This record gives sequence, C-alpha cells and structure tokens, in this order.
Amino acid sequence: MRKIIFLFILIQLSSCKTYTKFNSNGLSQSDTIYHLDLSNRNLKTQPDLSKFTIIELNISKNRITTFDENKLPKGIQKLNFSHNRISKKVVFNEVRNLEAVNFSDNKIVSFYYTNGIIKNLNLSNNKLVSIQMPLYNDKRADTLNVANNLKLETTEINNIGFPRFYKTLINYSISTKN
Repeated sequence: MRKIIFLFILIQLSSCKTYTKFNSNGLSQSDTIYHLDLSNRNLKTQPDLSKFTIIELNISKNRITTFDENKLPKGIQKLNFSHNRISKKVVFNEVRNLEAVNFSDNKIVSFYYTNGIIKNLNLSNNKLVSIQMPLYNDKRADTLNVANNLKLETTEINNIGFPRFYKTLINYSISTKN
C-alpha cells in the first residue's frame, strides 16, 4: 500500500511544472471560456488574452510585475490578480462590466477606473496613495476593500463617494467619517 501511495505522490510531483509564459494556442477564439485558472503558474508577465472571451480569470499567485488592460480578455466580469508583484499603477480606460476585481497583496500605488463601476473591489494590502473612480448617483457597488494601505488618506476615500457609492467599506488602516 505504501508503494502505491508513494508512486501516486511521485507522479503528482513530476507533473508540476514552472511556467514563465502561458501558451494560448490550445484555446479557441470563437468559444466563450467561463473560467480560466492561471494561478500558481509562476508567470512573470501577463499573458495576452485579448482575442478571447473569458468571463472569469484567476491569475493570482504569480510573479507578474505590470498590469496591461489591453491584454485582458473580452467579456471579463471577474478578475483576480491578487498575490502578484504589480507595482506603480493600475489603469482601466475601457468601459467594462466588472463585477469583482481583486488586486490585493500587490504593491500598487494608484488605481484608476474612469469609465464604469466595479461591484466588489479588493485593493487591500497594497501601497495605495490614490484611487480614482467616477461618481454614480444611481448605481451602487457592494464592497470596497482598501485595508492595510497605510499611505491612503481619508480624503481619497471621500473623493470616490463613499458611503453613497459603496454599501460596505472594509478599511482598517484609515478612518472615514460620514
């Protein structure tokens, strides 16, 4: 029995690979992919998925240092870029129907989302100094998490319209007043 378990573990370990790039040749551009998991692949750069329609993309726990909106897939609604090495700023210029975005545990300094609304946004554990998003009086989002961003000031949070804009603010590093 021990030999069988050892053999099984050995087979599992031998199938573990380190990827520095993602090969998209196996994906069809005409299909809609509902969930693509590229987490824990040791990716150093963001793969170009702009020709594909992907609803949910998990690219967390890699070594990606920069974010490029132009490489995002069409139709993206849920995006997880947590636990990477993204620094400087994250910019979204296109109008998108984003429901959940997670950029937690990076080194992001600035976050810009100028043309829409993100229902659930997690920017915790970064080095945020500024956030820019439009004010929507008729639309509301659910959660904004900016916990553990020691340089983010209360005025930045007020500038994005909380509490009118977000129903819940998860924020332990700064104080907000209504």
